[in-house]
Amino acid sequence: MPLAVKIALVVIGVLLLGLALIGSGISRRLMTIPKMHRAPRVALAVLGVLLLVGGTWGLWAGAANHGPTLADLRTHVPADVKSRLNCTKAVETPKDGVELDCSTEGGFPDHVWYVMFADVNSMQNYWMQEAGTSNRPGTQCETIDDYKNGSKTAYYLSDQSITNGDVGCYMDGKTFVAVYTDRRFNMVVIADESDPQKFSDFTNWVYNTSQPPGPTDTAPPTPSQTPDGS
Repeated sequence: MPLAVKIALVVIGVLLLGLALIGSGISRRLMTIPKMHRAPRVALAVLGVLLLVGGTWGLWAGAANHGPTLADLRTHVPADVKSRLNCTKAVETPKDGVELDCSTEGGFPDHVWYVMFADVNSMQNYWMQEAGTSNRPGTQCETIDDYKNGSKTAYYLSDQSITNGDVGCYMDGKTFVAVYTDRRFNMVVIADESDPQKFSDFTNWVYNTSQPPGPTDTAPPTPSQTPDGS
């Protein structure tokens, strides 16, 4: 519902309630306004309440559901990625988030997705879902064994890391999959590559090219979840 319509509903609701009030006993003091019969007064009051409640709820829901846009997300996709890959709106997007699918036939890596959320906890929940269940603290997702065994290093409350709050990697069949968060912008980045000959290039790309640009001198929000998701 457009914002103007929500505001109009609130205004009309207030006017109808005011009209019903004027047509009640108060009108006895306003000699120029005849007293209104009970039935139309009740109808006006009920309609006014319904419009007022509907418009107010619409304004509240609109404010509560405000989230990032694709335009917001595009500003945080690295220039090198946008110049080499065709980033378009993903067919399916997670709840409370927007997603760009930068997977391009013949491009490198095989697939790349950038996802942005309205808040840090929505981002964290999504990362936990996408990073898998394995958890080997201390690994960095740098070797093929890390991917084969499954590695996940979650953000700890005492850790002030900024660009990579959480890192996860695993094998999807014969495909290497890397998933990490950027807590500065409430983003999750997912990439995969199926050619083992390109593994070194892939890990280098994940750590040095895929990361969203932006200032790193301000500490980002802290997720409320603990590392194990509890």
